[in-house]
Amino acid sequence: MATSTAYQPTTRSRTNLFISYRDSQARASRYTRSRRQYLDVDDDPDAGEAQRLIIDDNPENAALHIDIAPTWLDISDQVEVAIVDTRNKILALDKLHAKHVLPGFTDRSAEEREIEQRTSEITREFRRCHSLIQRISTSSHTFPPNSQSSQNDVTSARNVQRALAAKVQELSALFRTKQRIYMQKLQGHAISRNDQMIASGLASSNNTNTYDSVQEDEEASRSQLSAIQHADPSLAARNHEIAEIAKSIVSLAELFKDLSSLVIDQGTILDSVEYNIQQTAVHMEDAVRELDIATQYQRNTGRRKCIFLLLLIILGLILVLIFKPRKHSNSVDTPQAAPTRMFYHD
Repeated sequence: MATSTAYQPTTRSRTNLFISYRDSQARASRYTRSRRQYLDVDDDPDAGEAQRLIIDDNPENAALHIDIAPTWLDISDQVEVAIVDTRNKILALDKLHAKHVLPGFTDRSAEEREIEQRTSEITREFRRCHSLIQRISTSSHTFPPNSQSSQNDVTSARNVQRALAAKVQELSALFRTKQRIYMQKLQGHAISRNDQMIASGLASSNNTNTYDSVQEDEEASRSQLSAIQHADPSLAARNHEIAEIAKSIVSLAELFKDLSSLVIDQGTILDSVEYNIQQTAVHMEDAVRELDIATQYQRNTGRRKCIFLLLLIILGLILVLIFKPRKHSNSVDTPQAAPTRMFYHD
């Protein structure tokens, strides 16, 4: 028991080594500045190290270095929101058009003012989208201009600009079509009302009323004048409305031309991309063909080596068969001297 209490384990403090490793790693990291802002321990270095350990262990004090998103991303979000709002306004205006072209005898000046207001709002939204799309190309340039990230940002900005221009152009074409249909309906109603006035005798089809006819029916002429006086304001308002619609169509046509240039550029780029894809497919087919030839050649190389080895073996055996029998024949052809017998005769 006494030996266990008297025994003291041997320990080593690794705090200083850990601090040195951490400091060296922090200096090599790009988050060093964000970490240094939490340190205010210039007087007491030991207290500073302890406080630094506590701060680093707290996840709430972590600071990250995040690059700021380019400006054209915010602009593209604004254009997307404007496109959605404009589409909803066009649908609401279409409902007002359908309600306004219905025949009726009530005063519709409030509806006409609301239609003009909504039309002007939609036109302003299109102009705003056009100006925002034009700003994307100017806000995509960063410093330094020759860096690879800057070139990638410029390419991405151009692609986003063309995509947004195509969306705005499509929506503008839809709005212009609806405005043209509404204008045709208004002109058709004005013509039909004029025809009804002529058929009822309130207006003349030939514009040359004689003085005698007015003398004969003075009351009828007075009724005609009163009817025309009451009809002229409505026709003037209708013509004014048609003129306003025509102006909005003309302004949208100008925006349509500006956006069409971007869409044409996008089509040209798509054509070039398609051509590059076709050329890539052709090159890939050639590469596959060459790989097949190389594979076949690789297979034939092993076979050729085997055939060449067999030919060498056969040639060696032939040489052996040619030279070995000659040596044997030479040894056989040399006759040995026969022993001679001596006979002695007495």
